[in-house]
Amino acid sequence: MATTTPVRERTRREIVQQAMVLFQSKGYSATSLQDIATAAGCSKATVLYHFNGKPAVLSAVLEPSRAALAELNAAAAELPPAEAQELAITRFVELAVEFRGVVNVLQDVLPTIDEMPEFTDLIAAGLRLTEFLAGSDDPLERALAEFAINGLLGECRHSGERTDTELHALCDTALRRILRLPA
Repeated sequence: MATTTPVRERTRREIVQQAMVLFQSKGYSATSLQDIATAAGCSKATVLYHFNGKPAVLSAVLEPSRAALAELNAAAAELPPAEAQELAITRFVELAVEFRGVVNVLQDVLPTIDEMPEFTDLIAAGLRLTEFLAGSDDPLERALAEFAINGLLGECRHSGERTDTELHALCDTALRRILRLPA
């Protein structure tokens, strides 16, 4: 027997899906709660029933990528530094390609993300990933890891210009050339 999804859950999912489309096409700042409601086929009050404002909608949009990043960091934390760096490079490239649309949205909100308490853990997870990518405590290696992340995310922002395979190869090669991997 097929299971049915409750109406509230379907509505919430539709709001998140439409918000993602709008955030990608118009940008976070240029998208209003009314825009999201209209695209989702509901009222603004319905959006506010499910979410406590636009940052909460964005948080729901980013949740799958946030969970994947937390998983990556947890797995890397269990490994010696060289293995953690290898895992961080491999998985970060995979996640950047998989969530390339989210990267575009995230890049749009980075200038103000510190002002949104919904993203404190996401910021901390990004900083932790930088440590794993650096492979050491050396300040230069950390700066290179930050540079590499920013470049990779910038490239992923242009989702239609490369296939997933091309983007994956480019990002993997770039990270491995920029970051000093242990011999």
